[in-house]
Amino acid sequence: MSALRNALKRLPSPVKRALQDRFYPNLLPEGETAPEWHLQAHDSTWHRQGRHWSLMVFYPEDGGEEDAAQLKAVQAQMAQFDRLGVKVFGVNEAEAESHTEFAAACGTTFPLLTDRGGSVARQFKSCVQLPGSALYIRTVYLVNPERKIRLGNRGNPSIEAIIRSIEALQTASKTGM
Repeated sequence: MSALRNALKRLPSPVKRALQDRFYPNLLPEGETAPEWHLQAHDSTWHRQGRHWSLMVFYPEDGGEEDAAQLKAVQAQMAQFDRLGVKVFGVNEAEAESHTEFAAACGTTFPLLTDRGGSVARQFKSCVQLPGSALYIRTVYLVNPERKIRLGNRGNPSIEAIIRSIEALQTASKTGM
């Protein structure tokens, strides 16, 4: 899978965009009910979408430079996520041992969830199904306590912008806007 990912990275930007437009599934729209999920983390704990805000970070692979940078950026803002009552989850299909090593290397304290076979990523439109495996697409979703999608983004969006969005959404929820 890494060979395919590396080959795709070397393509010119217009070609990459054309392939993405053709093969990437559309993001789940804002306001849609998020799929239910129940996944195990690298520390053997089980997690699911509960009555809380969740930031779901789907990323392609443990060990990738872009993946490490994204998870480190999220980790750097964990105090803000905690203050806002947001649970953060990293998701891909790597097994617990790989997640444990990657979490240690990145210094992450949030759960890295194992999505065996990519079933949750498919429900969240965060992968392309290939014969025998799923190609994860770097995707971030913000889900509110009512399980509604409040934000969906491809790539590595600004964590500060996500925090500002959460603050605005939580304020609007409290004031009835």
